[in-house]
Amino acid sequence: MNAKGSHCIVEVSVDGAQGRLAVGIMNMQQALDLPDMPTVSYTHPDPAKAAAGIRLNRQELAGFLSRH
Repeated sequence: MNAKGSHCIVEVSVDGAQGRLAVGIMNMQQALDLPDMPTVSYTHPDPAKAAAGIRLNRQELAGFLSRH
């Protein structure tokens, strides 16, 4: 993965009664600045893992950001 830190791009979505609804595409810091809601999930910042469908919760995304 070439992107570093908060410049990695993720897709933010909300899980609801009708399934997953995409909220937007943003960098990790912008995603973490959104209100904390239990139904929000994020694609993995690594494009290969995101393409495989791996999703993260807020704590996992914050941990990823702190390590990169």
